[in-house]
Amino acid sequence: MSPILIVLLVASALFAWSMGSHYTGAVMGTAYGSGILSMRKALVFAAAAAFVGSAVASIRVIDTYANGLVPQATTVYIASAQLSAAIVTIASTYFRLPTSTIQIYTFSLLGAALVGGLPVHAAGFGLVILFWVVGPLAAFVIGFILAKLGLDAIKKKVLVWFVVLVSIYSSFTLGSNDVSNAASSLVAVKILSPRFAGLYGGFFMLLGVLTWGQRLLMRIGHDILKLDVPLAATAQLAQAISQTVINAVGYNASINQTIIGGMTGSGLSVGRNRLNWQVIRNIILNWGLSPVLGLACSAIVALIFQAIF
Repeated sequence: MSPILIVLLVASALFAWSMGSHYTGAVMGTAYGSGILSMRKALVFAAAAAFVGSAVASIRVIDTYANGLVPQATTVYIASAQLSAAIVTIASTYFRLPTSTIQIYTFSLLGAALVGGLPVHAAGFGLVILFWVVGPLAAFVIGFILAKLGLDAIKKKVLVWFVVLVSIYSSFTLGSNDVSNAASSLVAVKILSPRFAGLYGGFFMLLGVLTWGQRLLMRIGHDILKLDVPLAATAQLAQAISQTVINAVGYNASINQTIIGGMTGSGLSVGRNRLNWQVIRNIILNWGLSPVLGLACSAIVALIFQAIF
């Protein structure tokens, strides 16, 4: 195996690990923040469900990212994008700023393509960006409506089980949705089939959840919205519905953006004072900054890789 393929395998594993650690809060933050699950149980459930999701439901989204955005990308530029996206994602986790790895990776691909003078599928990028906007807005609206309808009349025990099941399902969509960012690179250069690429990415995503997932689990669980069981249920359900519909048409949506959209809509529906607007503002600002950092980092890494390989 050539040195650049080894670099790509390592970069893909690192990116999958970083996504597992980064998105644990998005899928389990409401269950943890509302006191339904302990941190240990939340991490174990998220890790197991994400791995299953990556194994059985990743094919269509992987194909979208493997074949559509930069059709002529070579291994050097794909590896540059993977490594850069992992670096920016790890930095966002360190600073406890939930961001979108979809946006980071897409702009990392764009940065590498610009350095390599590669053609970019503009329509494909346009559709991807469209779903970035649709995802959190849809979750916001669904969360607002569900909170207005109210779930307080439902027995608390029923709601608790509901939150746990929806959180596990959201962890499943973490695997089926975001494993594409790491696994698509291995499909594009024909190292692995889509199925085995999903398993490879899912394994390292599982490790990321278990080893560093607590950082953003605490952030989303405690710092954005004062959660109770009904709000946890509405926000998590709003995220899962948005994610599932977008995945069904073969595209990706940010799990962090959709859960925060769902939490913000739910919180706004019951009262502005339950939301931490300063934290929400900082998170939204980082949504704009992190893709730019991905593009810049990828351009630099691509120049270095061009010189080495």
